[in-house]
Amino acid sequence: MAKALWNGVTLAETNDIAHVEGNAYFPIAAIDPKFLSESTETPPTYCHWKGIARYYDITIDGETNIGGAWYYPDPYPQAEIIAGRVAFWKGVDVTGVPEGRGLVEGEPQLDGRKGWEALCWLIKFNDQPVIPMAEIEKVTGIAAGEIEAAWQIHDVQRYATRYKRTLAGGNGEPFRLEATG
Repeated sequence: MAKALWNGVTLAETNDIAHVEGNAYFPIAAIDPKFLSESTETPPTYCHWKGIARYYDITIDGETNIGGAWYYPDPYPQAEIIAGRVAFWKGVDVTGVPEGRGLVEGEPQLDGRKGWEALCWLIKFNDQPVIPMAEIEKVTGIAAGEIEAAWQIHDVQRYATRYKRTLAGGNGEPFRLEATG
């Protein structure tokens, strides 16, 4: 039986776990809702194959674990198994989970996504040292005049840092993504 505990209190307990990337996703019905509240301090984050994660704060006896749980309100098709489920981290002790990583990302799929989400996907999966603006525009639908604004989005920056990409060009020169490492 999987169990999630924080500060000595059981938050969730169930045999129904979705095991994804080493994380145990508990059904929302297995979690005591009095401990969770939507986080106003932890911004949503993006995953190229699961979608946009939102966060819960966990509060027990006046102590709050900000963003200590997360969920995907509308997961992408590859990750449908985590719909209606919550995972924990940041000091929450999760026990009784299967060994290994469980379900991991399958074949990379863009699935028709456009804009900044497609830009994150392109940053991760294109291993060319330079990606010209024509390809960026074709894959993402982002026009050269809009690329600087898309580049400033928090999750795009997170992907660019993680996968070592920078936006180059401008001032009359065509934009491109360049590998930095």
